Amino acid sequence: MRRNRIKALALIIPINKLNQETFITQKPNKTFLRNYISYYYFHEASKEASCKHMAFYPNTKNALTIYKNSKTVFTPFHAETVPDNDSAFSFIYSGVQKRVRTATIHPPFNKIGIVFQELGINHFIEDTLCNITQDTVDKSFNYYGNEFTVICELVYAATTITEKVTILDDFFESKYNAFQEEALIRCIALILDSKKITVQELAETTQLHRKTILRLFKKHLCCSTKEFIDIVQFRKALNDYLLFNKDASFTTVALDNEYYDQAQFIQHFKKLTGINPKAFFKDVVHLGSEDTFWTFK
Repeated sequence: MRRNRIKALALIIPINKLNQETFITQKPNKTFLRNYISYYYFHEASKEASCKHMAFYPNTKNALTIYKNSKTVFTPFHAETVPDNDSAFSFIYSGVQKRVRTATIHPPFNKIGIVFQELGINHFIEDTLCNITQDTVDKSFNYYGNEFTVICELVYAATTITEKVTILDDFFESKYNAFQEEALIRCIALILDSKKITVQELAETTQLHRKTILRLFKKHLCCSTKEFIDIVQFRKALNDYLLFNKDASFTTVALDNEYYDQAQFIQHFKKLTGINPKAFFKDVVHLGSEDTFWTFK
């Protein structure tokens, strides 16, 4: 199967010309940070317009989102963001997303996303992730406090993407705190490098007890081992089809990604997205030059 490389340079995507909406992705300038931060995105709609209804799908990469002059109200599996000049910044951390989530955003808005690799954020915190993100409904994230607020003021004041990325890079470099759970790092690498691995195979390969592996996933990723493996398989199939092989049949995509057959592939997609693959792939939108896929309602 021929696969084209995804461009690493910034790409400006005009989503809606009416409300002057753009979406820009950019990898960190500092090479070592790319091991932990997959990319940044900059998403802005500068004019008032009808609210946007969006769906986000399960992903093992996880994002810290910063809104300027907006406030967000959370309910289970949904968030609504409205303009609010009294709110300087709102910080939201999504974590490993286990099922489809929806959002309603009222323009104008201006937001930044820091999309971390699977264990990325763990390299920039000193506490365990499960202690920081205990609330399963409210996704507000104030771990970095006023120091990060000052950084965000600088980022939003910067006039070029390069300047914005440099400021963010410098902040995360200053917060770097090497994650020491080598057993979990090895487990993640094995899952990402395999087409499909079972929890039992993971335990046998690492010579760790299944309960030990589960404890590590719950502590540092806030999900179960099985949930993580299932999401990795889903994202691999999604990326294979949308980025590299749109002409393939669902049977081919299913077998290439270690599903038993097309029926299992369809069942798995419906479980994680709420819709069948045909409807999903028809409506999903690829934003930027990375693996950001949203659906706009």
